[in-house]
Amino acid sequence: MMNDINQKIGTLIQIFTRAPVEGEVKTRLIPELGARGSCELHKRMSLHILNVATKVSPAIEIWSTPDIDHPFFTSLDSNPALKVQVGESLAERMASSLIHGLKKHKKVVLIGCDCPIIDEEILLRAFSLLDNHEYVFIPVEDGGFSLIGSVSFSSSIFQKVTWGSNLVMRQVRHNLKKNHYSWAELPTLWDVDQFADFKRLNQQMPSVTTDL
Repeated sequence: MMNDINQKIGTLIQIFTRAPVEGEVKTRLIPELGARGSCELHKRMSLHILNVATKVSPAIEIWSTPDIDHPFFTSLDSNPALKVQVGESLAERMASSLIHGLKKHKKVVLIGCDCPIIDEEILLRAFSLLDNHEYVFIPVEDGGFSLIGSVSFSSSIFQKVTWGSNLVMRQVRHNLKKNHYSWAELPTLWDVDQFADFKRLNQQMPSVTTDL
């Protein structure tokens, strides 16, 4: 039943991630977890988000960098569409993916894999809010956002944003207001970047962190 509904409204979930190469993912956790442990955590969070997404929308795309040829992606049972991120900056890569998705889908939600606390209910709520808004976001505690959804994307919302800073969401809001776009925000969540975040994840979702 859920799949039939989603096909009618044309939903797509895009997952932004990186190829799980030891020493190149979750690097800020390497001092505590080691390169192998950090890479394993990255894999688990990616799989978790993928499993959540497949329960919400029949259309799933994984957008990876630097490529999509890693066995981790090509061996996925759920067989999502695999695509390479395009663009020099994060803003360019997200914009490219959203524009691509909205060519065929009425609603597109893009999420990273660093916020495993996102669940099915949250994703469904994000899609629902797009019935009456042009954009939807989930802010995160460090000042960025873990989810962006859109029905008609414009790269103007990413102009003059200081990516990687605690000003990201504030600056995006400024652009949304400046360009008179309508948007909604779901409650602020947190992502996993530092060891304190990992310990928090271990308390709330031990199935993702066991034996790391």
